[in-house]
Amino acid sequence: MAKKILICVLILSFMGVPVEASAQTYKTKEDIYQVIKDNLLARNSSFTITMDRKIMNAIGTDTELFSVVMALDDKSTSKDADYLNFSVKSWSQSWKHSKLGTMATLTFTAKYDTTSKQELKLDVKIDSVLLKLNLEDATDYVKVKAIHDYIIGRVSYDETLEKHTAYNALIDKFAVCEGYAEAAYRLFTDAGLECRMITGTAGGGPHSWNLVKVDGKWYNIDLTWDDPITNTGEQIIRYDYFLKSTKDFDGHTRDAEFKTKSFVKAYPIASTSYKLNEE
Repeated sequence: MAKKILICVLILSFMGVPVEASAQTYKTKEDIYQVIKDNLLARNSSFTITMDRKIMNAIGTDTELFSVVMALDDKSTSKDADYLNFSVKSWSQSWKHSKLGTMATLTFTAKYDTTSKQELKLDVKIDSVLLKLNLEDATDYVKVKAIHDYIIGRVSYDETLEKHTAYNALIDKFAVCEGYAEAAYRLFTDAGLECRMITGTAGGGPHSWNLVKVDGKWYNIDLTWDDPITNTGEQIIRYDYFLKSTKDFDGHTRDAEFKTKSFVKAYPIASTSYKLNEE
């Protein structure tokens, strides 16, 4: 399950002290959101943004800023949105502004589960996997099944509970549920499928899984639980939690953010599970 995000907000007001300069002064909320996102994607640990004071007021100085940035979803990449949200281990923001002045600065710091070098290596791996699977003209179902089978056939559950990322899953070949869900998200999305990452509880503990859209309908899918730990170490692929309706997806309870009316409306789960013979 994704680790909790540590949020620290500090607002500093001062008079007569110049605001720290940066290379560019931004004048819209959208510019600020995009700059934050770009820096997070680059795995920058600290960065400062200068803006008009009125933009700071429009953005607000509360903790919603991170959530807004995480909601920015470029459909051409799998590296933002849910994946980026899971990848940020902790973050903090601090503001500086003058009471009478027109400028403000935002300093943002973050810690990540992966480095920029690891992300580049992961990008190459994902491109290689999708090329090997040859899914360009495949149906949604064939894409999901091929990616499901690829991950389960090559990744083993990390019983040390230390490996949490898609990098761990696809490069190290060991990961806990979060790594399975991240790997599935990256591959599903880059294969042209709509996908979400879900956190909650399952089997009495914290857990992560996915939603994926197939032929216009949303389904639950849990690659971790379809990859049982065997006494012999043999890789066994199951379909017990593959493209399931809610009633057939036993043992899973979503966290509150994934049970809101707006989320359920945006991602309505199919009333019946997908039948495997409908290829």
